[in-house]
Amino acid sequence: MSNDTSASTALTGGNSAMKQRHERRGHTKSRRGCYNCKKRRIKCQETRPACAHCTKTGLKCEYPAVPQVVHQPQQHIPLFSLLDMRFFQHFLFTCFPHQPIGNEAVWTHEIPCLAQNYEYLMHAILGLAASDLMSQDPSLVTSAMSHRLKAIRAIKKTLNDVPKSNTFEEGNALVATCFALTFQSVVLEDGMAEFMTFCRGIMLVAIQMWTSNTKFLFQNLYDNKSAALLRPFIEALPPIRRDWVDMAVSSVRGLEPLCVHEVETEYYRLLLDMASALPESAFHAYEILCKQYGWWIQLPHAQFQRLVDEENQTCTLLASHWIAIKQIMAPVTETEHRLRAREPRPQPQPQPQPQEGEDKDNSSMNHGMARWLKYLNRQVDAEHRCYNDWPVWVEEQLDRDPTFFGRTLL
Repeated sequence: MSNDTSASTALTGGNSAMKQRHERRGHTKSRRGCYNCKKRRIKCQETRPACAHCTKTGLKCEYPAVPQVVHQPQQHIPLFSLLDMRFFQHFLFTCFPHQPIGNEAVWTHEIPCLAQNYEYLMHAILGLAASDLMSQDPSLVTSAMSHRLKAIRAIKKTLNDVPKSNTFEEGNALVATCFALTFQSVVLEDGMAEFMTFCRGIMLVAIQMWTSNTKFLFQNLYDNKSAALLRPFIEALPPIRRDWVDMAVSSVRGLEPLCVHEVETEYYRLLLDMASALPESAFHAYEILCKQYGWWIQLPHAQFQRLVDEENQTCTLLASHWIAIKQIMAPVTETEHRLRAREPRPQPQPQPQPQEGEDKDNSSMNHGMARWLKYLNRQVDAEHRCYNDWPVWVEEQLDRDPTFFGRTLL
């Protein structure tokens, strides 16, 4: 028995010693070692320009090329808040643009779908809605301006690449963004120049889309169909009071001696034609108003800059008269809104009723360009105020009664 035990112990001890001889100290596997160390299956020190093993053995030390890791930037996904959802709903139900006329379904269906893929369009939509809600909550001005600035920054970069971009979705997203920014400009008291600039942006994008045969989502964008749709509504209106028209014509005529530059003389002529046409045909006056828009939209850049230069007192006076004429034409221009009201539209959610003493006008947009009139009247210097009595009178009437000139959309 003792002999068997001794043999077993000796065998076990022998196996243990053999196992220790076959085992070697482990090391971290080298993945960036030189080719010679890899071939010899030994750990490379990875020293440059040659490892210690190659130096000792006199071999040429060569390392594999280090792979270049290209970091792909993560696409930024904008995050929108619950307040932004409120803005989005308000846009769909209440304050989407009424231009181009006859496109309510496009604004409430196709454009919201595009907005999820184009950040600048989403910001423009949210900024417009926030501005429209500012009459209920003035603190929303921060959100309104934040979204507006984000939209403008993004669209400026994109507009520079318009000639390279002719996709159906992007072209229509740019047009819709310019429309939304244009309508938001109405809320800003100094927004006239930006309003006109974004109108020109719409034309720029539309031309690029037209030259690339890109389909427009919007109908009646640049044709005479809009005016034709409005004609029966405008012709059914009672005539604008003759004393208002006479005051407008007389005041515009008083600007003639100041108009020297080509841009000023054409501006003057269009305003005079517009005001003079009102007694005979409000629709003809509306056609001239549309012609006036088309004129400054297509002006060369240098002439357009002269037109909106606040240092140019003649153009400031012409602008104050333009906006004042639009105020006495309120029943005419309101037909654009009335036509939109005739189209099928989603049923809005119930809105809270204003409290006693609260402004019942829940839309900042409804005050419209009257804000611009106040601002322009303040820009007229003492030397030229004698030419601006009539626009100031129009402002005073609106201050006393916003419906004085027949406005009904309050």
